Amino acid sequence: MEDLAQQLNSLDEGRFASFIGLEVDSALPERVVGHVDLQPHHMQPYGIVHGGVYASIVETLASLGAAMSAIPEGKNAAGVENHTSFLRSIGGGRVTAVATAIQRGRTMHLWEVAITDDQDRLVARGT
Repeated sequence: MEDLAQQLNSLDEGRFASFIGLEVDSALPERVVGHVDLQPHHMQPYGIVHGGVYASIVETLASLGAAMSAIPEGKNAAGVENHTSFLRSIGGGRVTAVATAIQRGRTMHLWEVAITDDQDRLVARGT
């Protein structure tokens, strides 16, 4: 199966995901991996990562995963719900996210996304 990471990064150039610094490292039909190198603009005033960064990563990687199934069938994919839990506060470094398909139905997909820090600690997770 062809890894579509480079094509997805090109499609997102100049769009929201690129503005938050999300880079797709691997994109396969049932698993999408990406990372963000955290910068000061990702932080809230308390010096920790803003929860919206994590929610955006969850939304983007899950939607890209669903889109890889929909687009070849001439369909589109869009998120219908985002539930993100913030589990650990961090103030910098790199976060890596792994999106895994839980259910890939005909009209609805469910993806789980685990986000870890550069010490491999779970910092957020979402569906």
